[in-house]
Amino acid sequence: MGRTLSVKVVLIVLIGAAHVSWIAAGDSFIELDQYYRMPRIYAYDDYDECFTTYESPDPAYCVARSVIKPDNRSELWRLIQDFSSDTYRHYRHDHLDRGLCVQRCRKLVASLDNETIQQLYVEKFDINFPYIIDSKVFEDVKVHQDRALYGRLINICENYILRKVYNLTAYTEIEYCTRPTEQIDVDFLDLSFFVVTMVLICLVITSTWFDSRMNKSKKNDHYMLEIPCKKTMIFTSFSLKRNWYRLISRSKDQLNEDLRFFQTFRFLTFLLVILGHCSDMFAVTPIGNTFDREREYYNPESLALINGSQIVQTFFQMSGFLLSIHFFTTRARLREVRWSVVLAVLVYRFIRLTPAYAYVLMLHATWLSKVQDGPLWIRGTQTEKYFCRKNWWTNLLYVNNYVNADQPCLQQAWYLACDFQLFTMGMILVVAVTKYPKLRTHIFSAAMFLAYLIPGLIVYFAAFDGAFINRLQDERFIYWFDRMYQLIYVPFHTNMGCYLGGIMLGMIYYKQRTNHHEGNRSWYLKVLWYLVVPVGFLCLMSNSIFYKYNFEKPAIWMAVFYPVMKHMWIVLGAIMIYGIIYEYSKPIKAFLNFSIFVPLGRLTYCAYVCHVFMLKNAFFAMREMGYFSKMSLLSKMLTVLVSSYLMGLILALVLEFPSTAIQKHLFAKKLEDATVQPKPSPAENNNVITSNGTVQA
Repeated sequence: MGRTLSVKVVLIVLIGAAHVSWIAAGDSFIELDQYYRMPRIYAYDDYDECFTTYESPDPAYCVARSVIKPDNRSELWRLIQDFSSDTYRHYRHDHLDRGLCVQRCRKLVASLDNETIQQLYVEKFDINFPYIIDSKVFEDVKVHQDRALYGRLINICENYILRKVYNLTAYTEIEYCTRPTEQIDVDFLDLSFFVVTMVLICLVITSTWFDSRMNKSKKNDHYMLEIPCKKTMIFTSFSLKRNWYRLISRSKDQLNEDLRFFQTFRFLTFLLVILGHCSDMFAVTPIGNTFDREREYYNPESLALINGSQIVQTFFQMSGFLLSIHFFTTRARLREVRWSVVLAVLVYRFIRLTPAYAYVLMLHATWLSKVQDGPLWIRGTQTEKYFCRKNWWTNLLYVNNYVNADQPCLQQAWYLACDFQLFTMGMILVVAVTKYPKLRTHIFSAAMFLAYLIPGLIVYFAAFDGAFINRLQDERFIYWFDRMYQLIYVPFHTNMGCYLGGIMLGMIYYKQRTNHHEGNRSWYLKVLWYLVVPVGFLCLMSNSIFYKYNFEKPAIWMAVFYPVMKHMWIVLGAIMIYGIIYEYSKPIKAFLNFSIFVPLGRLTYCAYVCHVFMLKNAFFAMREMGYFSKMSLLSKMLTVLVSSYLMGLILALVLEFPSTAIQKHLFAKKLEDATVQPKPSPAENNNVITSNGTVQA
C-alpha cells in the first residue's frame, strides 16, 4: 500500500511539473482585447426574428461563408494573418461563418448609394484552402437559384459590417438558404422506411402476443427458456418480453464471470467517445466564445482530452481479446478447424450486425432531414442525406473507411468498418496459428511488425506529425478535408496493433484458465496496475508537444513515436485487464461488475449506431449560437448519451436481438457442421476441455 501511495505522489508531482514547465515556457494565449479586435468567426442573425419582424413575399435566411480579402496595409489584417498561422491551435480568423436574414440585407442595401454598393461588392479571389461545402450536397434546397437571387446582396451586406467596424472586406458565398415553410417532399425511399417501420411494429406486437399465449404457466421463466419447436422459437424472436430477458440475463460460467467487467469497459469507453464527439461538434457548429475554445489548446490537461481519440483503441483491443477467447474456447471441443470457418464466421457476423445498422442508415437517408428545422439543420442533415443515398453501399459492405471516406454517411461508422476488417484479419490469424502451431511465433511477430511499420512509414512519407492532430479548422468540416484523418486515423491497416495485442492477450488468458492459473499477485504488478490510468493520461498529454512546436517534417523520430505511443494501449490494456481478472482491487472489480453495466454494455452497439442521430439533433437543431464551457460540454454529452441509449434500447429489442435470435436458430448448426469436425469421444481422449475453458477428466 505504501509503495502504491508513493507512486501516486510521484505521478502527481510529475504531472504538476509538466504543467509548470509548459507555463514557464512563456507560451501564453493572446490578450482578450487583442483577440476581439478581429471579426467574430461566427455571427448569425436571429432566425425566428427574421421571419416574424420583416415582411416579405419571399422570406429567406442564408447561411454563408466569408473569406477576408488580404490587405497588407491593414494592421488588423496582419494580426489576423499572424494569429491564424498557428493552424494547430487556432481557427482561421480570415474564414467566417455567417447567418444572414435576406430581408434585413435588402433594407440595408436599399439605403446605400450606388457608389458605396460598388465599393462593397468583392469578386471571388484565389482561396487556397477549403472554405465551403460543395453545393451539390444541398440539392434539395436549390442553392444555385438562391445564389443567383441573393449572392450579390449577401456579399454587399456582409462587407458593410466588415468595412464599417473593421475596415476590411471579404468574399462571401452562400452555402444554402432556408425558408420558414419549406415543403416536405416524400419520395419512394421515405415511404419505404415508413413501411419497414410499420412491418417491424406489427411483427413485435404479433410476436409478443403469440409468446404470451404460449406461456401457459404465466411465469417469467417461460421467456428465459428455449421452446422445443424451432419454428415457434423463430416466430417468438420479436417478442419484447423474451428480448428483454435476453438483455438483462447473466451467464454464470467462469468465463463470463471473469470477463463481466468488459460490459462496463464498453459503456465507459462509449461515454468517452461521446465526450470526444461532442467536443468536436462545438467546432462544427457556431459558438459565441471561440476565445475559450482556442485557449483550451494552451492547457496540457485539456489537450489530453482533445487527443482522447486514441481511446477508441480500447474497443479494438477488447474486440481482439474476445475473438481470441471465443475461438480457442470453441476450438478446444473440436478435432479440426477448416479454413472455411473464416468465411462462414464472417457471413454470420455480417448477418448479425447489419440489420440494425442498415435501419439507421435508412433513417439518415430519409426522415432525419425532416424532423427539425433551423439555420444549421440543413448543413447537418442534408449533407448526411446526400452522402447516405450516394454511399450507403460502402457502409453496408464495411469499406466506408476506404471508399469515399471524405463523403461519409454516419461518419463515426468508420469504426464499424475498421472493426469488421480487423475481425477478418483476426480470424485468418487465429485459424493460421491453429493449423500451423509451429509458426505461431513467426506469424504473430510478422503481424505485429507490420502493425508498427505501416503507420510509421505513412507518418514519414506523408510528412505527418507524431500524433493525430485535432485542428479546429479541420473540425469545422468534420475532418472531410483532413489528409491525416483519411490516411492514418480511419484505415484498418493503421489500427492493427491493439487488435493484435488483444488476440495475443486472449490466448495467454485462455491458457492460464485451462491450466487453473490463479494469477500473479506480486506487489510490483499491483503497482503497475495502479499506474495504468495516470500513465495513460500522461501518454495522451505527451502528444501536446506537437501542438506547441512545429517540428521539421518528415522526421524518423516522429515515424517511430507515432506507432509506439499509439500501441502503448496494448501494454496498458493488458495490465489493466489482467489486474481486474485476478482481483488486484476487490472494490474496483465489484464496481466494474455492478449488474447495471451488463445491459448497458450489451446495448453499446445499438447506442453507438444511433448516437450520430442524437448528435445531429443536439447540435444542429440550435436556433442561436451555442456557448462552449466544460459544463455545456458535460450537459451535451449526458443528453446524447442518455438519448442514444434510449434509442439503442428500442433498436435492440425490436431489431438487433430478434435478428440475432433468428440467425442462431437457422444457421448456428449449419455453421458448425460446415466449418469444424468434432473431437473424439471421451473414450478415445480422456481429457476434454469444456466450453467454459475448464478441464474435465
